[in-house]
Amino acid sequence: MKRKLLSAALITCVSVSSLAVPSFDQSQQTVSAATITSQTSQQAVSAKAEQLIQTAKSLIGKSTYSTAVYKPTYPYKFSCATFLMYVFEKNGVDLATYNENFMMQQGTPVAKGQWQKGDLLFFRSKTTAKDPDHVAMYIGDNKVIHMADPKQNIVISDLNSKPYYTENYIGARRVLPSLMSSNPATKGDKIVSNAYDLKDQATIGSVNNESSKKFTSTGFVNYIYKNNGVTLNASSLKDLQSKGTTVSRSNLKKGDLVFFNSVKGSTNPSLVAIYAGDHRLILPNSGGVITRVLLVDYYNDHFITAKRVFSDNTAATPSVPKPSNPTTKPSVSTPSTGTASGDKVVNFANSLKNKVKFGYGYNESTLTFTSAGFTYYVYKQQGIDLKSKLASEQAKAGKAVLKSNLQKGDLLFFSLDNKRTNINQTGIYIGGNQFISLSTSGKVIQQSLSSTWAAQNFVKARRVLN
Repeated sequence: MKRKLLSAALITCVSVSSLAVPSFDQSQQTVSAATITSQTSQQAVSAKAEQLIQTAKSLIGKSTYSTAVYKPTYPYKFSCATFLMYVFEKNGVDLATYNENFMMQQGTPVAKGQWQKGDLLFFRSKTTAKDPDHVAMYIGDNKVIHMADPKQNIVISDLNSKPYYTENYIGARRVLPSLMSSNPATKGDKIVSNAYDLKDQATIGSVNNESSKKFTSTGFVNYIYKNNGVTLNASSLKDLQSKGTTVSRSNLKKGDLVFFNSVKGSTNPSLVAIYAGDHRLILPNSGGVITRVLLVDYYNDHFITAKRVFSDNTAATPSVPKPSNPTTKPSVSTPSTGTASGDKVVNFANSLKNKVKFGYGYNESTLTFTSAGFTYYVYKQQGIDLKSKLASEQAKAGKAVLKSNLQKGDLLFFSLDNKRTNINQTGIYIGGNQFISLSTSGKVIQQSLSSTWAAQNFVKARRVLN
């Protein structure tokens, strides 16, 4: 439930935020970084889901239902959403919100009946409402665990046991592995993880003292990035805002810096955040180091800009060496196009229908891929190296092509939030305004680019064939 939590156990809400996130006792485990990646193995995802389930089950009989009080120590008090937020954070995954509607915008959508352990299932009991008012975690065998109500408290429920679960179900989201770190960790992962590690250690104020973990907000950012090989040396938030290159909200990546004002329309920053992936923010302010989601109204209204201050394994402003031979052009990371034709790519992709499975990993022996892993495999079999199994990286391959000029074999890129923000789904154009892709439902499917879903999520196209 989304009624404001009133317990003294809550941290003081940062004055600029309309939704507070409780501060947890993290003595058991430090929160990990969050990113979606095809490199996170299904084995790691399954292990994490089992940890979540065991923690949730351990709270049965020890917790009572409350939307007015949040108490993260025995005897525990939770709402349905704070219960799951607590469970996830105790296992190194930060949802950064107790708002069910914001939770439902994280991760990726899951088709009904295609749930996996650890998925979040959402329900809406009020027919006049638009947002979910209840959330539960899927634990397998058609069952969920949830903080149900004041009479039942935490229970395990079969989804066929009551009409409520079928009549009020509105959707599900898969937040594993999207909220987990890559393996191996990227520089963005390491920056975010480092910032999370200081969540309960750093004090934010008017002085900088690394040994005692006391920082200004600018000093905190300087410290985190310096520890990860990025020298910023900013003297103020305004100075920090001048670093790196500007990126749009729709293209934010883990480790980017996001700036906010205190007066709408002003370009002077009063707050900086480290983007933690999937809408999450890590904010150093007078209340300490806290986490929020960018979806909160305040952050939407007071957003100024975002800056990318590092690239791969280099700092924001690396020196670019001159080539030893001035006549030699620098190499560019583009696919090796070979002699493959659009027809060959399309035919091979079609031949994989009913053979390929969707999964959070890349396994050619079992033909188990993410959507981007699927396109990587298809082009690889035609002698074309897309260089990455991540959709966002494949979107840099080849050259841009207009939607009106598509040819067979062109790569298509989509969002999953109906807003065309982050790129996290790929497809292959097959002609006739149709494309083929590996859906999160688990099947290779063919769709029209004019379909409602495609129209709402199409972001761009790239040509990687000669």
